[in-house]
Amino acid sequence: MTFEGDSTQAACIPNAAAPLPSEADASNLTAANSDTNTQTITQTQNTNDIRSQVVNTLREWYLLASDSIASLLDGRFAQQPAQDLWLLGRHYDLKVENGEQSWALGYPPQIVKDFSRLIWCTYRSNYSAIAQTDFTSDAGWGCMLRAGQMLMAQALQLHYFGRNWEFDWDSSNDASKRQLYMDIVKQFLDEYSSTFSIQRMASLGGQFEGKDIGNWFGPYETARILHGLARQANHPVSVYTTTDGVVYLADICDDEYQPTLVLVASMLGIDRVNPIYYPFIQASLMLPQSAGIAGGRPSSALYFAGFQGDELLFLDPHFTRPAINLRDGYTRADLDTYTCSNPRRIALSRLDPCMVFGYYCPTLESLIDLRSRIELLADDGIKSIVTFDNGHAPEPEFQPDATASSSDEVDRHPEPPIQQSTSSSDADYYSCANRPKSESEEVISGCSEEEWVTEL
Repeated sequence: MTFEGDSTQAACIPNAAAPLPSEADASNLTAANSDTNTQTITQTQNTNDIRSQVVNTLREWYLLASDSIASLLDGRFAQQPAQDLWLLGRHYDLKVENGEQSWALGYPPQIVKDFSRLIWCTYRSNYSAIAQTDFTSDAGWGCMLRAGQMLMAQALQLHYFGRNWEFDWDSSNDASKRQLYMDIVKQFLDEYSSTFSIQRMASLGGQFEGKDIGNWFGPYETARILHGLARQANHPVSVYTTTDGVVYLADICDDEYQPTLVLVASMLGIDRVNPIYYPFIQASLMLPQSAGIAGGRPSSALYFAGFQGDELLFLDPHFTRPAINLRDGYTRADLDTYTCSNPRRIALSRLDPCMVFGYYCPTLESLIDLRSRIELLADDGIKSIVTFDNGHAPEPEFQPDATASSSDEVDRHPEPPIQQSTSSSDADYYSCANRPKSESEEVISGCSEEEWVTEL
C-alpha cells in the first residue's frame, strides 16, 4: 500500500506496469555489490595495516628510548663495547685494526648478514580465525608463541643447512636452497595446514594447558606445545622438553636416534635473573648446539640468538604484519617480512627469569658432546641449570588428557600423552605464568595494540 505524498515509500515499491529487471541487470547488480564488499574489506585491511605500522613505529621509538635510558642508568654508554660477539655458536671478533673500523655504523656486514638469516616470527593479522573464536590476530598475547616459533625455526635451519650457510636469492645455482628455505618458513605461516602455525599452537595450548585462546602462554607451555605438534606431525626433528633441568637420555635414545631439539625450561630468579646465572646464559649461546633462547622482558617475550658483553642480541615479535597466505609461489618481499637486519641488544640485568634454552643435536654424538661441554662448565666455575641422567624420567603425578579434542580443525589424530620430567606442581611453578607480577607487569601483560598505545 502506498500513501499519497509519501515519495520515499512509493519509490521503494515497483510500479506494476514497470518492466522487471533483466537477468543481465540482476547479474550486474550482484557484481556491483560484490565489488563494493571487496572494496570495503580491502579498505578495512588497509586501515588495519596502517594502524599496525603506526603502532610498530611507536613501539620502536618507545623501546629505543627505554633501552637508551636503561643504558645511561646502568652506565653502559660509558663503557668500552665488548670486542667479542657470539651468534648461535659462532664467534665474531670486533677488534678494530689500526684504530679504524671498516664498517660505517652498527655491526660489520658479515654479522648483519648472518643475523638477517634468522627467521623472524612476529605478530600477524588478517589470517583465518583461530578454532571457534573471532581471533584473526595474535597481537597482545602471542609473543611467547612467536618466540617459540623462532626457536623451532632456527633448529630447522640448523637441521637442513647446518650452521654456516647462505644463498643468493637471484642465483639459479641456489634454487634448491631457496626452495628449502621457503619450505621451512611455510611451516610457520598462519594457516591450519602449517605444522607450527599460530592457529595450531594456540589451539593445542588450550587443549593441553586449559587456557582460552587469547591468553598469554609461558615458556614451559610453549615448549610443550612445540613437542606436541612435532609429535603429531611425525616431524623429522623431534622435540624433547624438561622443566627441572634434567635431560633423561634414555627418553631421547630409547629407539633409533632422531635429530632432536632439546628444550630446557627454567626459572633463574624471582623478579630478575640471578646474576649467578649470567655466565651460563652466555655459555649456552656459545655452544655449537645452541638454537637460541626464548625469554624476554617481564611479560614481553623475545628470542635471544647471541650476546656481546653483558647484553643479549634478540629478535622482537611485537610487530604486527599482515599474514602471508599459503600458496605455491612467494616473492622476496613476502619472505623479507620474516627477516630482520637490525640486531638489537638488551642487558642481562633486564631479563625476565623465565626462559627456554634450546639445543639442537642432529646426531647422538652431538648430544654426547653437548653433555660433555655443559659438564665442563663447572670446571670454569659456571653454575649450570642443565644436568644429564642416563635413565628414564620418573612418571609424572599428573598426566594431561592429550586425547581431548578442542577443535577438529587442529588435528584429526589424537596426541599421545607427553612424558614429563616433573610433577604438575613443578610445571605450574616453572611455567612462569602463575608467578606474582609487579604493578608495571600487570599494566603491560596481555594488552591489545590499542591498550598498549594508550599506556604509552
